[in-house]
Amino acid sequence: MSSEKMKLELKRLRKELEKALIRGMVAPPCVQTAETKKQLVKSMGQARVERLKSSSANYISNFQTSAKGAWVTKAKTTFENTSKKLTTITEDGK
Repeated sequence: MSSEKMKLELKRLRKELEKALIRGMVAPPCVQTAETKKQLVKSMGQARVERLKSSSANYISNFQTSAKGAWVTKAKTTFENTSKKLTTITEDGK
């Protein structure tokens, strides 16, 4: 093997070794960190949705007791439909 071919082969082997080290040492912790962040964002999103649902239910309840008139029934129905849509969206997103 000529000196030039040996240099090229050594360069190729070094690059392969670097790739193997990255795959074996660097990538797994990065993947785990990314998965942890995904789970954190998902749980934060779910917590916010639950707070929104609770606030919506409280609002509907307070609205119904404080508002008067025939339009209240229609408004309550609209609020409830919106709440149901929110529930459907969050269940689909799980």
